[in-house]
Amino acid sequence: MKIVERINKIFGSADRRSVAGFAALTLAALAFRFYLAPQKGSEYDMGAFAYWAATGQHFNFLHFYWPGTWMKLSFPNYALFFPVLAFLGPAAQATTEAGRVFLKTPAIFGDIILAGIVYCCAKPRSRLAAAAFILFNPAVWFDSAVFGQVDCLHTVCMTLSVLAASDRKYRGAWMYLVAGMFFKVQAIAVLPLIAALHWRGSGFKKMAWELVPAAALAAALALPFAIVSSLSGIWNSMRSSVGLFPKVSINAWNPWFLLHMFSGRWISDAETFLGLSYRNLGLLALAIMVAAIIYVLPKRPSRTVVFAAAAAMCFSFFMLPTEMHERYLYPLLPFIAVIMGESWVVALAAVAVSIVIFMDMNYAQFWSSAISRYLQTVNDLVVWTLVSIALFVIFLVWFFRFVAREKQGLTEK
Repeated sequence: MKIVERINKIFGSADRRSVAGFAALTLAALAFRFYLAPQKGSEYDMGAFAYWAATGQHFNFLHFYWPGTWMKLSFPNYALFFPVLAFLGPAAQATTEAGRVFLKTPAIFGDIILAGIVYCCAKPRSRLAAAAFILFNPAVWFDSAVFGQVDCLHTVCMTLSVLAASDRKYRGAWMYLVAGMFFKVQAIAVLPLIAALHWRGSGFKKMAWELVPAAALAAALALPFAIVSSLSGIWNSMRSSVGLFPKVSINAWNPWFLLHMFSGRWISDAETFLGLSYRNLGLLALAIMVAAIIYVLPKRPSRTVVFAAAAAMCFSFFMLPTEMHERYLYPLLPFIAVIMGESWVVALAAVAVSIVIFMDMNYAQFWSSAISRYLQTVNDLVVWTLVSIALFVIFLVWFFRFVAREKQGLTEK
């Protein structure tokens, strides 16, 4: 595809020292991750992945969505990851060090791919710094090499989708987004941005035709599951994936988490305030923020503006709706990495957000006793949550000012 050609062109035309530096950083990052990979990580998540890997070789993984089975709530989350697990097979076990390394390998290489994409997306002067930010970010390597999660896979697709949309390659943008949503449905966070850019760039009629390949891809990916399992099973699993954990926050340090802390109990997002459920209030707040982000965009935004908008949407997706997990802020990282050279404010926010995500993951999945002792009291958790909220506000203020300056510059030109 043209995005791949562009990536090849960038690596081919880049300064040799820069490419050599990226290669050296990549090798160091790989060695570091494989050093960490034997650790247990999340026993629940790793155990589930290992079970799916073993089961996938005993029977067709397409049966995972048969109505009534325990797997039905997984679609479309991990739908494209199931064949990978089936390929890994019984050797990918969570009970042995070698098995854990094997099980974490796809995510580890996913980190490297994500760093390569960020390297290509960033401006030449900041490419190495942006790639290093991903390669050695504690939130990134902890997620893949310790926790054992695969958030990098759908994030790769999200980043490629935004890159394609910024280059006005809308058909490719939608196809990457569809692939991302079949890895994990949280890729939907950038869908409003892709739709807005496409509508502005092509108009409604042309947009409808350019959506056909993405729709065909979605049908092709879903059809085998629909034939072997059932269409109703897939629909029920998609419907049930929303509301699976009906609490205002699932360990996510966002404003809703404060309700848990100050009330001393887990609060259902079906509870109401001023006649609206917390879930609907969160969705309404997200819709308002998404509309504001789209409204301020120039008619033909630069790549930097598009990536800044994607970062703002991912940040908003984590902070405003209910039912957020601690890892749902992860997709912010590649977008903020690409633009962190634009301002010291963004660079500082990127580093601080990475620390917050890393600490939040440790709160949900304790790894180091030296870290966990700082996350034992309500006061500590409230402070970390307030830091997260402050970073969100700071970044939004920067974003709206940055876009205003960009638009002013276009007007003066």
